[in-house]
Amino acid sequence: MTLRFRVTSETAGRQLQSICRRELHLSAAQLRKLKSEQGLLVNGSPAFASSVLAPGDEIIALLREDLPDYPPEPGELHILYEDALMLALDKPQGIIVHPTHSRNTGTLANAVWSYLLSEGEEGCHAVNRLDRDTGGVVLFAKNAWSCRLLGEALAAPETEKNYLAAVYGVPDPPGGRIELPIRRPDPRDLRREAGEPGEAAATEYSLLETAQGCSLVRLRLLTGRTHQIRAQFRHAGCPLLGDGKYGSEQDNRRFDQKGQALCSWQLKFAFTTPAGELEYLNGRVFRTDLPEFVKKYFSNVKFD
Repeated sequence: MTLRFRVTSETAGRQLQSICRRELHLSAAQLRKLKSEQGLLVNGSPAFASSVLAPGDEIIALLREDLPDYPPEPGELHILYEDALMLALDKPQGIIVHPTHSRNTGTLANAVWSYLLSEGEEGCHAVNRLDRDTGGVVLFAKNAWSCRLLGEALAAPETEKNYLAAVYGVPDPPGGRIELPIRRPDPRDLRREAGEPGEAAATEYSLLETAQGCSLVRLRLLTGRTHQIRAQFRHAGCPLLGDGKYGSEQDNRRFDQKGQALCSWQLKFAFTTPAGELEYLNGRVFRTDLPEFVKKYFSNVKFD
C-alpha cells in the first residue's frame, strides 16, 4: 500500500515523523518499520524522520504487508459490505474468527485470506472478534494501516455495537444499564465473573419480547470485555439460552439450543470529530439477518 501527502503552507515547518503520525495516521511501529525498510520518501528519496519539510514536498510511505501466519482456505463467506479498505461479514455461529496457537486452520480468517488473495490483496487483518458460538458482524481490514484506523473507530464510544440475545426469565427492570466490572478469577480458566474487583464494563439493554419462559433483549455494548454480556446476565439471574459456560445445562437441553443465543446484530459507525480517511463510514450501518434463535423462539417481534 502506498500513502501520499503533499505538504502545504499550513503543515510546512514540521518534522516528517510528525506529519506521518498526524496526517498519515501511522503508528510508531509502522514508522519504525518504514525507516528500517527505507520506505519513507520525500520527493522520491529516502529521508530522515527528523527532516523539516517545506511547502510542496511530497511524502510517500511504501507500506509493505506481512503475510498472515496461517494458510488460506476456501470457504463460504456472507459479505455484507466491501470496499478498498475493509470487509464486513456475517459470521455464522460455531466458527472461530482467527487462528490460535493450537489451531491454525478452519477459521473465518482462513477463508477471508483465501478470498482476499483471489482478489489480489496482500493482507488480512481481523479488526474485531466474536466468541465461536456468537454470530454476527465481523470486520476484516485489507492492510495493517486500515486495521489500526478501523480498530480505533470501533473503540470510539459513539460507535454503536448492538446485539440480540435470548435469556432465561425476564430481566428486572425490563430495560436499563448494567454496570458491573468483569474479572477472571482463575487465570487457567477462560470463564469470567461479574463483580468487584474487575475491569469496568457497561451494557445497555431493553426487553423486546417474552415467550416460552425466556426473553429477547436488545443490547448495546459500551465496553468490550471478554464474555461481558454472558457474565453480566448470569449475575443478573438471566443467563443466555444455550450458554454452556454460564447457563443451565438442564435448561439448554430443554430448549435444544446449542451455543449461546447471542448475535452481534448491528454495527453503526458514528464520528463526532473529523475521521479523515474513514469519514465515508460516518453513519453507515452494517446489519445481519435475524439470527435463527429469534425466528425459533420469538415469532412476534418487530424490528425497524
